[in-house]
Amino acid sequence: MSRKILGILGVAAAALLVTAPVQAQKSKDTLRIVIQDMFGAIDPYNFPHDEAGSFYRTIYNNLIDFDEHHGVFVPSLAKSWKRIDNRTIEFELRDDITFHNGDKFSADDVITTLDWLRDPATKIRFKDRYDWQTAEKLGPYKVRIQAKEAFSTDLSALAYRIKILDGKVMKSLSSMNDYGRTNPVATGPYKVVDFDTTRGLTLEAVANHWDKSGYSRAPVKRVHGIPIPDRQTSVAKFLAGEVDLLRNVEPETAKELSAMGYKTTPTPAQNLLYVTLDAAGRSKNKIMTDERVRKAFIMAIPREQIVKTYVPGGDTAELPNGICFKRTVACKTDVGVYSYNPSEAKKLLAEAGYPNGVDLTLDVFQPSKQIAEALAGELRKVGFRTTVNPMTLGVYVKRRGDGEFTAFVGYYPTAAQPDTANLLDFFFGADRDYWKDDKIHEIFEKGNLEFDVAKRTALYTPALNIINEKAYIFPISELPLLFVGNKDVKVLSNPVSAAESRLGDYAWADYKEVRPTPPK
Repeated sequence: MSRKILGILGVAAAALLVTAPVQAQKSKDTLRIVIQDMFGAIDPYNFPHDEAGSFYRTIYNNLIDFDEHHGVFVPSLAKSWKRIDNRTIEFELRDDITFHNGDKFSADDVITTLDWLRDPATKIRFKDRYDWQTAEKLGPYKVRIQAKEAFSTDLSALAYRIKILDGKVMKSLSSMNDYGRTNPVATGPYKVVDFDTTRGLTLEAVANHWDKSGYSRAPVKRVHGIPIPDRQTSVAKFLAGEVDLLRNVEPETAKELSAMGYKTTPTPAQNLLYVTLDAAGRSKNKIMTDERVRKAFIMAIPREQIVKTYVPGGDTAELPNGICFKRTVACKTDVGVYSYNPSEAKKLLAEAGYPNGVDLTLDVFQPSKQIAEALAGELRKVGFRTTVNPMTLGVYVKRRGDGEFTAFVGYYPTAAQPDTANLLDFFFGADRDYWKDDKIHEIFEKGNLEFDVAKRTALYTPALNIINEKAYIFPISELPLLFVGNKDVKVLSNPVSAAESRLGDYAWADYKEVRPTPPK
């Protein structure tokens, strides 16, 4: 047993000495899960955060969903839909749905949500994703949505991005920033009964929920998300019986806990672990404007070794051949990622004018700090005098937008909308663009107008090749989610997503799962 686990066991034992033993919570039908990076709101628009998403994607509903297992769109709040033209879609809504507060769901809620999203005064992240031309009410349960211009992923955007809010609650608030903090009212199978950034998040299953299809489910009566930012503390509380399920566990810790008899479940997450390199020279340190320096950075990293050693679930993680995964729609690259070659990396740095090395700050989103430190160790070997600078979500979003990153380690949940168009928008859209490559922007715009997936794939390939050739972004690997639970808990595969684990996938070990069948 490692010193790390022995130390954690000591912390757990001390906790048990000063507190009464915590009883297993299955008898109370309450599952306790750790939240590592506590979010400030349960809001898909103002707080589109990975860990928050695992909760709010089960709390809120879309008009439609995309069943990735069968490759088809399926009903949700809308029972049917039809395309009028390449900009316009009409939806027939269900008339038997109520929000968690008892308000009746209708076309008014769809219109109010979409009108707020497209209002120029609405300031949210990824604002361009919601810029529809019109949302028109055709009846109490019928709406017509029209885009400003044709774009090929309109149904996909509605299935993945547009969560419908309670229009009455929206109109009652002086600030929509409060919706996910004080009134996270929705239509999903779990409802929020308590939310506090210190206490955490408590949810209860909705009795007799309207969705009987199997796509929306609540296997446990009550779920308590407990904020514990420190990994060792979370493991100690798990061993002490104070929590039932750990999410995103480090590989070494998972192996130790598995050897102790705890249940380990790696799940594909299609989170893209990446490093962006500032080719456009937005940051103060201009070294990454030189293509040789960017190539040297990538060639300094033994990707497979880093992934297997430091990435949770690294043994099963996909190593993508670019910024998209095999499962991502319209993803195809002809040019691979530069291979590990430290001697060539040193040579390239010298050719770029840095024979004695160069200073580099490697900024990183806090949950990936350990991985960034491992990268820094390899970079130092070839001449990058690297300092790792971890930061919270709010800080990194602001600094990214302000153009302060020379090199940044982050991860993006591609399963939030698994389409290459989404990834090109994420990296090259708005203030996230650190490359300013006109050719990539031109290809992206053409792809937006192509509804045939095979043709769109062919259009995107040259852009993906440019990203690899010019070493704009280093796609390290998939970042799977590694869960560790006690004997009473299991983690199911999601009925909608083939690459995400959500709140409705956490169940007791004796839960009988029924997989949904898409309607014909």
